[in-house]
Order: sequence, then structure tokens, then C-alpha cells
Amino acid sequence: MAEKDNFEIQSKRIIEAVHELCSTCTITFDEQRKPNWIKIRIESRDGIVLTNAYPEYHVSEVADWPDQKIRQILKSLTAGKL
Repeated sequence: MAEKDNFEIQSKRIIEAVHELCSTCTITFDEQRKPNWIKIRIESRDGIVLTNAYPEYHVSEVADWPDQKIRQILKSLTAGKL
């Protein structure tokens, strides 16, 4: 499987971005959407869901994003809570 279409590689990039923005937050991936789609939920340490929307992104779409864009999207999805 090419890196561009590798769920594990792309989800790891998202996890790293979340932890850069919020070291105590947790991120959950919708297991039913993998390996082709990434759908996430982000929670604070005390269990408060921070994501306002649960969009789905194709794995190869995420691969095209620079790390800065991933962080911008995460901030947008959480209405700036990250």
C-alpha cells in the first residue's frame, strides 16, 4: 500500500498534530470508516467532546495536506478550542 493511501501513517500525523495543540486531549477514529476514510472525534482530558463536526476525509486527501493545514483544520473543527 502506498504511503499516500496508508491509514496508519495519515492518522498518526493527525494524532501528532492534536497532541501538539493539546497534550492532554484524546482522539478517536471511527473504526468503521477505515482504511479509506478518516473520521475523528477529539475530547478533552475530562471527556468533553471538542469537535463540533465529524467530517470524513479520504486518506489520500489528508496525505496531500502539509502539517500546518492539518493543525488549521483541527482548530476549525474544535471552534478554536485546541
